[in-house]
Amino acid sequence: MRSTDALSARLHEALQSPRVLGTDAEGPHVCPTCHAPFVIPVDAVEIDAWHFSVSLHCPNCDWVGTEVYDDEALERFDVGLDAGTRALARTLEELAYENANADFEAFATALAADAILPEDF
Repeated sequence: MRSTDALSARLHEALQSPRVLGTDAEGPHVCPTCHAPFVIPVDAVEIDAWHFSVSLHCPNCDWVGTEVYDDEALERFDVGLDAGTRALARTLEELAYENANADFEAFATALAADAILPEDF
């Protein structure tokens, strides 16, 4: 899956990092369509004492499905979602920092070149 915007490209890069892949790259949190680790449970129904039917949604590609999981698989689901959430938050934080730095540098360059006038404010 090739990303076209900077956020998507950086997120894809972050999701390939060993920190994220070390969790469970094939777990229930991974979308079977786009392979993004953001599949979320929408609803769950207890089938018996050890199994749940879980309605799923991938916000990345809008895939929806239903799977049956046991307690162990649901625990892997939680671990995978936590890792994906951390990767997403970390990437957003890094991009926000980089964008702010670029803005500050552009402003400093414009100030140094006397390209900013009082009318600009």
